[in-house]
Amino acid sequence: MSALYALAAFAMTLAGGAFAFRYRQYLLYIMAFSSGLLIGVAFLDLVPEVFTLAHEHTIDIRVLMLTLIMGFLAIFLLEKLTIIHSEKQHDEPGHHHNVGLVGAIGLSFHSFLDGLAIGVGFKAGTQVGLVVLAAVVAHDFADGLNTVTFMLATRNSRWRTGALLGIDAIAPVLGALCAGVFYIAPRVLAFQLSFFAGFLLYLGASDLLPQVHARTRGALIAVTIAGVVVAGLLVFALQPA
Repeated sequence: MSALYALAAFAMTLAGGAFAFRYRQYLLYIMAFSSGLLIGVAFLDLVPEVFTLAHEHTIDIRVLMLTLIMGFLAIFLLEKLTIIHSEKQHDEPGHHHNVGLVGAIGLSFHSFLDGLAIGVGFKAGTQVGLVVLAAVVAHDFADGLNTVTFMLATRNSRWRTGALLGIDAIAPVLGALCAGVFYIAPRVLAFQLSFFAGFLLYLGASDLLPQVHARTRGALIAVTIAGVVVAGLLVFALQPA
């Protein structure tokens, strides 16, 4: 079932990529909203759920917080090792195809982790799954934008860019399928949710938010706060009656 929901992430990644071909000037606003939404979901939904599971299964919360930090550091290392940030603004002849390919593969793998986060969220409960899905869908729209922008900036062809956008789009569906195939014990689920809380916090705070800081615009600040507010409204609306 989570894989079917993940099709929304698939569609939004493609939509983001198509959007990038024509409207790159709105990228910062989409990233700002996504940043607020991801941070809000991590703090208002995933972390409280981790605390609940820790209480139910007598798990030391400090161990779970260490797992959260591991999730944060894991995506940090993934992005640095695949040169996503350090090279994505470069346009030097002679190495642009390698940088584009390695970077886009890194983006695709991190989209696969998005899908795993959706699957793990639904394992924890429908409410958690839907909130995580909403955050991932918003992020994947920006991800599709980033993939196309990144590939075109490194002088890759439109065909190659489209092919890697397709891989990036299908990756979250495959991630959700993998999460659905394997049985996850409730105690293990607490650690997985902690890991993905760190993952989403990194994407929001360290991956997207610095882009907002780079521009002093009141509208960007407002859109970021709007993302946090929407996350809070989603969590509140999906709370069981």
